[in-house]
Order: sequence, then structure tokens, then C-alpha cells
Amino acid sequence: MEISSMNAQYVYSLKQALGMANMRRAMNQDAQGVKNLMESMEATNRAIAKAAEPHKGGSVDIKV
Repeated sequence: MEISSMNAQYVYSLKQALGMANMRRAMNQDAQGVKNLMESMEATNRAIAKAAEPHKGGSVDIKV
């Protein structure tokens, strides 16, 4: 009976460890997805700003 109890504890501990590993993997994937989304949004914002005012920043007028 004692061996069966030890096996049950081992299986429970193993299940917890695997569950935590899966959760960490999912969180890392979510973090990577958010990072990619933020980078994409920044690039889109730059493109929109450039398209909205294409005449700004293209040249410099100098009077002597």
C-alpha cells in the first residue's frame, strides 16, 4: 500500500510539473505574439504618419 501511495504522489507531482511547463510555454508564446503585434503597430503608425504628411521632412529650405 505504501508503494502505491508513493507512485500516486509521483504521478501527481509529475502532472503538476507538466502543467506548469505547458503554462510557461503558452505564456512565452503569448508574450512573443504581443511583441510582434506591437512592432507591427509601430511600423503601421510610421507608415500612416508618412502617408498623411508626405511633404514634411523631405527637404530643407534655406534662405541666405
